[in-house]
Amino acid sequence: MPNFYQRNKKIILSAVVSAFLVICLIIANYLSLLLIKTDGESTSVKSNNFEIHCLSLAKSQVESEATTLAKDYMLIGAGGFVWKNENYYHVISSAYSNKNDAILVQNSIKTNQNLDSEIITISFESKEIIGNFSSEETKVLTKALNCFQEYYLSIYDIAISLDTSVYNEISARLAVNNIHNNLATTIANFETIYKDNYVGNIKILHDALKKASQTSQALCSGLTINTNQTYSSLLKYRYLEMLNIFYNIKFE
Repeated sequence: MPNFYQRNKKIILSAVVSAFLVICLIIANYLSLLLIKTDGESTSVKSNNFEIHCLSLAKSQVESEATTLAKDYMLIGAGGFVWKNENYYHVISSAYSNKNDAILVQNSIKTNQNLDSEIITISFESKEIIGNFSSEETKVLTKALNCFQEYYLSIYDIAISLDTSVYNEISARLAVNNIHNNLATTIANFETIYKDNYVGNIKILHDALKKASQTSQALCSGLTINTNQTYSSLLKYRYLEMLNIFYNIKFE
């Protein structure tokens, strides 16, 4: 064995050195990938794509007529938000992320309240902001882009809990305040990152976030759209209003 080592010493040393270099290269490559993944820059940030299934209680090709009709529905717990879809202004009662839920409620209001309704599906395409973003910017922007959908889902849960008597109005209002605080934190983080440097699509998003904050604050204060509007109606109106803000964001 010693003789074999002596005769092949150079070959063995070369093999060991080569193996060592290969291992070093593998480790270096892994660390570089990890570094890029952790601290590198993203070229774009996207929101979720999703759809909602809305119960339309009435529709008109004239917006003022739909708005007048909506006021009556607000008195019986329907959201009454007027949403333009294709060539009609629809008076929307509520919106569901699951179409089967919309169908169940549609059947229920027909049976219990003798109200006919139409289900309209509204699709939200993924919205994208392109640029060179740090990992922290990517995190904050992603949260900001998705906060409209998150707000809808949260207020929707509160509305369902109120309608099914899981919540009373007081507990519903307290839950709404918590949702508002979460939204306010998301917006504050966005504004901290950009520190008034709002240009291009960042400005467009910031303008939408300001509208979102106003909508959420209006719900917290209990500001009604119509005299004698129920709180259940108000919850639905505001989450539909929030979705509509997001729907109308148009990036350059």
